[in-house]
Amino acid sequence: MRLLLGIILFYGRFGASFTRIGYRWRKRRFNAIGQALVGRHVVVTGASGGIGSAVVKGCLEHGASVTAIARNQQKLDALVPDGHPRLTTICADLAETNTVSDWVDAIADVGDVDVLVNNVGVMLHDYATNAAGIDRQFATNLLNPYLMTQALIERDILKADGAVVTVASGGMYMAPLTITKLATDAADQHDGTTAYAVQKRAQVVLTDYWQQRFGPTGRQFHVMHPGWVDTAGVQQSLPTFRKILRPLLRNAAEGADTIIWLAAAMPEAPQPVQIWFDRAARAVHAYGFTKGADSMASALIEYLNSYDTSEPSTSPT
Repeated sequence: MRLLLGIILFYGRFGASFTRIGYRWRKRRFNAIGQALVGRHVVVTGASGGIGSAVVKGCLEHGASVTAIARNQQKLDALVPDGHPRLTTICADLAETNTVSDWVDAIADVGDVDVLVNNVGVMLHDYATNAAGIDRQFATNLLNPYLMTQALIERDILKADGAVVTVASGGMYMAPLTITKLATDAADQHDGTTAYAVQKRAQVVLTDYWQQRFGPTGRQFHVMHPGWVDTAGVQQSLPTFRKILRPLLRNAAEGADTIIWLAAAMPEAPQPVQIWFDRAARAVHAYGFTKGADSMASALIEYLNSYDTSEPSTSPT
């Protein structure tokens, strides 16, 4: 009953705001992005469809060079069917932890990075593991973005005045950070929907950690959520949600707008972290029961660092 009541309150509070109604209302006050992206190198994960595809196309349109990373080369090739001189593609399974260094090497070969967009995200109702025996959903949504971002920083591939934009979800408003729910090692323990929300809450905590640790060097770390967007992931993972709200769901370009704006505007990161939504920084908590996450950065980083990402492994070391 408490869960049902919470869901009703959540949808009642955010329903209009997260749909295209909210976007189109706020869009009236948006300034043009202009030429700020010209000459910048933007790296986008999960780039072959949905929001990621819209980010790639939007950044190219505004003059950036883009490295697009996804696991399906045919879909990457279809981003710009006739090719583009400022587009580089990297075919990689973003769930595989033991190949992160290969992606970083490939990015380095393209050139130093102005903006990294950690966009990739999955919600898997069926439990699956990668080659290292690690929960694929957890590896895709949290562990690998952490490992790749850390590597780009430590190797100075992310420029000293560069930025990281991580794409979270409004679902994190209903999720406290529970470390034991970030990943599972058995099918009967897997709850993809709950894990997704907790992983997205963890992204907020991780962004604040990065800003506190690396922000003083000049880099900026942002987390945003795109609202409710009609993507293939939503179609596959949340079919009932989509069936009810489809006429009001945002399209991919609307969901991508704040990401592209952040890459262009490079605003100073709020401290403590806030979550960007429709080009404005907003509170990361809507309910008191999630506020304990703010003090859990050390526990989260310790947990992420505990994973042995070499092949094979079935659990944290």
